[in-house]
Amino acid sequence: MPYILLHGTWSPTDFRFFLWGEDAFRARRQRARTAQKSIPRHPFQAPLAELSLVAPDARELNRVLLLPSAPGAGPVPGPELDENAALPAGVALAPWIVSGLSLAPAEALAWLASLPDDAGTPVHARGEDLRVWSRAARLALELLLRERFIPTCDPAGPYGRWRLTFAEPGDQRRLEMLIHSLPAVSRALVPHRTAVPPDFQPPAAESLLTDFLQTAADALIRTWLGGPSAGERAATYVVHTHAEEWVAALAAPTPTMLVFGDTAPFVRAIGDWAEPALTGGPGPEPPAPFRTCLRLEPPPDDEDGPDAPWRLSVMLQAADDPSLLVPAEAVWRERGTTLRYLNRRFDHPQERLLADLGIAARAFGPLEPLLQESRPSACTLSLAAVYALLTGAALRLEECGLGVLLPAQLQAETQVSARARVRSGRKATDAGLGLAQVLEVDWDLALGDQTVTRAELKRLARLKLPLVRLRGRWVQLDQDRLGALLTALDRRGNQITAADALRVTNGVEELAPGVPADAVTIEGPARDLLGRLTGQQRIAELSPPVGLQGQLRPYQARGFAWLAFMREHGIGACLADDMGLGKTIQVIALLLHEQETGQTAGPVLLVCPTSLVGNWQRELERFGPSLRLLVHHGSERLRGEDFGRSAAGHDVVISTYALSHRDRDDLADVAWAGIVLDEAQAIKNAETRQSQSLRTLTAGYRIALTGTPVENRLSELWSLLDFLNPGYLGSAAGFHRRFAVPIERRHDEAAAARLRRLVEPFVLRRVKTDPAVISDLPAKLEQPVYVNLTPEQASLYQAVTEDVLAKIAATEGIQRRGLVLSALTRLKQLCNHPAQFLGDRSALPGRSGKLNRLTEMLEEALAEGDRALIFTQYAEMGRMLQGYLAKLFGREVLFLHGAVTGDERSRMVARFQEEADGPPLFILTLKAGGVGLNLTRASHVFHFDRWWNPAVENQATDRAFRIGQRRNVMVHKLIAAGTVEEKIDALISGKRHLAEQVVGTGETWLTELSTDQLRTLFTLERE
Repeated sequence: MPYILLHGTWSPTDFRFFLWGEDAFRARRQRARTAQKSIPRHPFQAPLAELSLVAPDARELNRVLLLPSAPGAGPVPGPELDENAALPAGVALAPWIVSGLSLAPAEALAWLASLPDDAGTPVHARGEDLRVWSRAARLALELLLRERFIPTCDPAGPYGRWRLTFAEPGDQRRLEMLIHSLPAVSRALVPHRTAVPPDFQPPAAESLLTDFLQTAADALIRTWLGGPSAGERAATYVVHTHAEEWVAALAAPTPTMLVFGDTAPFVRAIGDWAEPALTGGPGPEPPAPFRTCLRLEPPPDDEDGPDAPWRLSVMLQAADDPSLLVPAEAVWRERGTTLRYLNRRFDHPQERLLADLGIAARAFGPLEPLLQESRPSACTLSLAAVYALLTGAALRLEECGLGVLLPAQLQAETQVSARARVRSGRKATDAGLGLAQVLEVDWDLALGDQTVTRAELKRLARLKLPLVRLRGRWVQLDQDRLGALLTALDRRGNQITAADALRVTNGVEELAPGVPADAVTIEGPARDLLGRLTGQQRIAELSPPVGLQGQLRPYQARGFAWLAFMREHGIGACLADDMGLGKTIQVIALLLHEQETGQTAGPVLLVCPTSLVGNWQRELERFGPSLRLLVHHGSERLRGEDFGRSAAGHDVVISTYALSHRDRDDLADVAWAGIVLDEAQAIKNAETRQSQSLRTLTAGYRIALTGTPVENRLSELWSLLDFLNPGYLGSAAGFHRRFAVPIERRHDEAAAARLRRLVEPFVLRRVKTDPAVISDLPAKLEQPVYVNLTPEQASLYQAVTEDVLAKIAATEGIQRRGLVLSALTRLKQLCNHPAQFLGDRSALPGRSGKLNRLTEMLEEALAEGDRALIFTQYAEMGRMLQGYLAKLFGREVLFLHGAVTGDERSRMVARFQEEADGPPLFILTLKAGGVGLNLTRASHVFHFDRWWNPAVENQATDRAFRIGQRRNVMVHKLIAAGTVEEKIDALISGKRHLAEQVVGTGETWLTELSTDQLRTLFTLERE
């Protein structure tokens, strides 16, 4: 693939960048058309579709650029592509039509700022000009972050505009460095589309760069403010003053002001106000020995009402000793031009005082009465004016060079804080002390460093004043924050649930506004419960039940004790051990423990996939023969009252997900002691009927068993946890907003950490690869096996790709998603074998790269006496493999698919596992054989085609890699090189990271890719 060099330039309306490829300068020079009379198109450009970094709403356009060109050879390559190349003779600027992409100013600013400050990738090399634009964008964002911008008024419209300020020397130096660094190619854009004017002069780098900074920053601020447009304002028929319309135009998408009459005075006034900030004022002057200072003084102690006046005194303050203050009265008493005070000399103090007070009155209106006095020395301020001084005017006065002295108690807002002591009078061993348990809360409230009562806070809130006097001391209050805290306290009262306490102590939410996690103390039995849930305290070990006909491994004993603890407190638990680690025996141990300790309060409902009913029945009879078992399945199952009476007489009732909705009424009539869901990913979609039906059942506790708490999206985790502990993670919409969007779209590590803290207490996750969990399993070695397509496959693949991409580009919505999934299926079948794709039952040998490599590897495995599992997601492909491999090796080949009965399935497993001379090859479809089987006689696992779901593939692999396996398991994943299979395999790791973050992925996420991204995935690599 050629290198693609990106160049950028700026126009008053948008940012444009262009791209062309390196190899064109070496192999396609003959395509140059400089001899044509009209402006030729740039001959060496790469397709715009190659630029995958562009925002989706970038617009494609053609523009004329003046580029260095050599006669007969076309444009000269930039130094970024070949820095040692010598310029050919006769190089001169020549016009070329270049295809580019255009971004709106705000979008360009965000995109440029996101680019790393390097030369780019091996495919997308960035020109030096684009790197300068990127640094300029980061400078603009930094100035915005530091609030180095002001509103201005442009007389041309008039327009309301935002302007960046470069008054600080460091900012000005950075701007100058960028101007000097901007390459000439950034100035190559010609404003006309079809010709170059004879008097055309490229714009100066300084005007080009500063215009970009100002325009982009102005556009970005407008997107933040999101005010109504000029047309929307005009439609309301409201006539604004010049100032009101100026403020409205500053927040609108466009800067136009809707005004009448003479605007010149208003524009001049805004210009006079803004000029010092934009220009930095006149040149440096020697520092003055003193400045005007204003000192705020609170009312006397006997005047503490809201109408009591505050005094603002005018003084002079020495520059070298801020504690030296000269009252204005002393200034006015001086008759000469020099004031001497405590061995200090102040020249022209009266003139300076009057000039400064004029500036102060313009910055802070309540000071205007001072200008009416002949000898101003002090004025009074209302409470509202004092608050305005504290919350903004003081800063403006200081920016004007005046000093402001505030009372120490008012120099910062006094924070309202609260601490909470959460306690429970119940014992930690009480079975009722669970997440729903109501705990008592004792509140300790404070205002600054003063302890206050709730009644005092309510009195201060009723005053609705930003400044209040408390116990002889004035304090500045945020009334909104105070009101929010009081509202939260009234809503919660003096009680909180254990679930809320857990969320608060995990730092996920505040108990009330301003009450962080470290301000909450848990005391008594509740502390013991939450400590065990969060892992801060160890859960007591339990002796295995006497009736357990088997031995628990150490990690299984810990899992059994954890389940018993969660069950005792009525807390829903998810046992998420890897496949093969024995989740079944841990649950059976729990059921026997209930039976032997007399905790049984009714039957336990065990729901599993239909294919696992027999497995559970055999495992219960094997490990817990004392448990009375009822299987609620099949056409002859009991219904209505008969079912209720029969269920009440058993310890465990096994049913299926398929019946959970069909027999919902029958199941709902039984008082279940607990509900256990096996393969609980079946309820990952909370909107399905079976998921909703299971949520309506009442039970003393709930347990979910799954090796994949998250497969595709975090919404699946919410569905699982909401079944176990309803309401704990909030609503589905709130979870989506707080966690799913930040984690899945923005990869927000902080949000992932918060979610992890929320989820960990309820999910016990152990993996086989952890030596601390289990040490008696051998290694699992995974390796991709890349195979080449045969010429027949490659030809068909290319034809299918061209056909489906054209159709996808012409559709949208659900029809487009259907086309994408259909295309993926067709391409995967073609990668498997042309006979499967064509469906013509034609011959198999020699036509598929995958089949050729599979037979070679199977020959080696069989020669060593090994057995192998072969997984495919297509029953049709499985049948073809079964017949072909049986004939090739002269051995029986087993094939398990969805139509195989339960009895035949058991016989196949027994023959493969137990017969010394049994069939060595076992073909399975992923859906029929991906879960619930123990096939540890196999030491090789072949994934003939990919499900593109790590969780599902790992489950399938775990049929061999589980307890009982004594040899290393080799996992071979066949991948057709250069096809969609290889490209999506590279993307799977990113989807797998989602599951690893919080506690997995299907193919539906691929339907959300853009057409250009699909083209990149589908296109067959020629090499």
